[in-house]
Amino acid sequence: MGQQVEIKKTHCQFCEKYCGVLVHVQDDKVIKTEGNPEDPLSQGFTCERNRLAIKWLYHPDQLMHPLKRVGERGEGKWQRVTWDQALDEIAEKLKEIRARYGPEALGVFEGTVRGNEYWHRARFLSLFGNPQNLFHPGVICGCNLMAINNAVTGDITCFGADYQHANCAVLWGMNPPETNERLWITITRSKRERGMKIIAIDPRRTKTAERADIWLQLRPGTDGALGMGWLNVIINEGLYDKDFVERWTVGFEELAERVQEYPPQRVAEITWLAPDEIIESARMYATTRPACIGYGVATDQIGLNATVAEQIRIVLRAITGNIDVLGGHLITRPGQEITGGAFITGSQLGLLEKLSPEQRRKQMGYDVCRLMSLRGYEVSAGPIEKVYGVPAPYEVRLAAHTSMLWPAILEGKPYPIKAMICWGSNPMAWAGNVKSAYAALKSPNLELHVVQELFMTPTAQLADYVLPAASWMERVLCTNFMDLGSILCGGERAIPPLGERKDAYDFWRALALKMGQEEYWPWPTLEEVSEYRLKPLGITVKELADQVVLFPASMFNIKEKDGRLVKHEYEETGFPTPSGKVELYSSALEKLGYDPLPYYEEPPESPVSTPEVAREYPLILTTGGKFMPMFHSEWRQWGIGTREKHPDPLMDIHPETARELGISDGDWAYIETRRGRIKQKARLNPGILRNVINAEHGWWFPEQPAKEPSLGGVWECNSQVLTLDDIDSCDPLAGGWCNRALLCKVYRA
Repeated sequence: MGQQVEIKKTHCQFCEKYCGVLVHVQDDKVIKTEGNPEDPLSQGFTCERNRLAIKWLYHPDQLMHPLKRVGERGEGKWQRVTWDQALDEIAEKLKEIRARYGPEALGVFEGTVRGNEYWHRARFLSLFGNPQNLFHPGVICGCNLMAINNAVTGDITCFGADYQHANCAVLWGMNPPETNERLWITITRSKRERGMKIIAIDPRRTKTAERADIWLQLRPGTDGALGMGWLNVIINEGLYDKDFVERWTVGFEELAERVQEYPPQRVAEITWLAPDEIIESARMYATTRPACIGYGVATDQIGLNATVAEQIRIVLRAITGNIDVLGGHLITRPGQEITGGAFITGSQLGLLEKLSPEQRRKQMGYDVCRLMSLRGYEVSAGPIEKVYGVPAPYEVRLAAHTSMLWPAILEGKPYPIKAMICWGSNPMAWAGNVKSAYAALKSPNLELHVVQELFMTPTAQLADYVLPAASWMERVLCTNFMDLGSILCGGERAIPPLGERKDAYDFWRALALKMGQEEYWPWPTLEEVSEYRLKPLGITVKELADQVVLFPASMFNIKEKDGRLVKHEYEETGFPTPSGKVELYSSALEKLGYDPLPYYEEPPESPVSTPEVAREYPLILTTGGKFMPMFHSEWRQWGIGTREKHPDPLMDIHPETARELGISDGDWAYIETRRGRIKQKARLNPGILRNVINAEHGWWFPEQPAKEPSLGGVWECNSQVLTLDDIDSCDPLAGGWCNRALLCKVYRA
């Protein structure tokens, strides 16, 4: 007789949505997963990924034991070693590198949150003396938004969109049916039951665009111009919230002067929209209040104007009075009390204070991507800490400049990077112009490359050590979403770790002990440090999991009055900026040497900025197309149910363009830029602009040979072969490279 079935409460962490789930376990084996109807956020919903969780967890390709390279990098020759041996050798090499080159010679790759916290990585690096040399795709996927929100409002407004109460939702560069099904249910319900208006902004017709009241099919990369055109209409027609602007903003006069440079006619010429479309959509957003602007990664990936595009959206939220209102953008702050106490935040545990000012200035990109670096953090941190009562969040708010990493490894400029630790990340599938990343990861100048992963990936094949990571079903969960607020989410460990897998906390702590950091890591397990963080609240990890989600005490006092909140935190504390207000004219940006007002800048490679390139590469390429149930470069293995549904990479091309190029639906076709070429299958889409190509991202093929030259087929269809990462083309505020609004040509394979 087997043991009785246990039901463990936790949250799915296959993406950042954290849907509540019930995991059914018998004899330490997961036999079923289902949505938890008690979760107040997901209300029993799960997407297809969670329904495939068991096949994913027990897939034979999951890594189970530590491996050490015995051949050349990429040769595919490994030997099994113990954790102790691997960590001893890694620690000795790190000590040697630190002694020879300084602690800044270590870099860290990481990826999208999967339930792991990031503070333990920060703690290790701070104690190592490393200036947070973090290289991650967050600079083109939301983390840059945190930085610009800090500079303009102090609070994070981008992720708090309240679609449940909104009368208008702007879905900007996002397609929830393929990226966030739970959100799409809320949006469609609000439209059906309350008549919520939808404005979709996308060069491609999607399910979202088909449901929209207004669909703006703009030229890729011109989002900033559209936003400035909206501001022109809203300000000139007096459609803004005059009371909020007068009481809670600074710089409105300067902003009003700047937007005169962007009349609808000029913006129409830039974006390829009609002037009436710009005017009508601006009026709808400004007058159909409360309104929210949803977040999609598309604008984070356009290079020069990427982070400024979010600055424009912040300004739009502010002047229309849609900040901290029901149906607009709600604010919750870390450090707020929950059940009588405050959760210990990641920024309190990261020990950034251990880094000297001299060492902080060594962060790669400190003077280049200044807003995203420690330099930008230091400019905005003071007012935030004063209002929050805890250090300003920085778990994923900080980043080094990834495009500077490759020459640092290959040429030692501006200084040598000799070691990389990669956890939960696959830069061979996300790095801009990935050939540069490959050259650096293959170089003997990189003396140590460690990867902690769930599956063997193309990046892991280029490592010296590959360490097995535990999944979300094999660890507890206790998080405030990287200090994005005071909402707490908890979950039980469903099963013991399979094989010799360890969660990220165990890995960083074990390595820290080998490096002599014992006194700073008194909690032997993730459970124990989670209990420590919850102690001020008077609850345990198990009690948090039972309650599923906890909200700040202040949120229980919220009542609706004329579509607004009765109580606004900022009315008591001011906004956490130097002025105490939303800074439409940002003093933080000015102090960092940037334009304090929003503006539009043409993409670095476009028919306008590089017409000579456009003559040879006449089509506009946007990469990053997402599709369920894949998530970034994951879920590519056969046998789970995902590749069976979506076996090949697809590019969207207009039927007329395809006909002119001799390409039929389903044909393999090459996409070529100045950086290289790949192939994807053509999908004819009459709803895409005729001169625009949309390519899916993150493709590789685990069924192909893992060793070189194939590396799992990463060179065949991976759109990152095509992208642009020259420093001069990167986002000057955050360092993000160009995945979109590029120039290409397409021909039949």
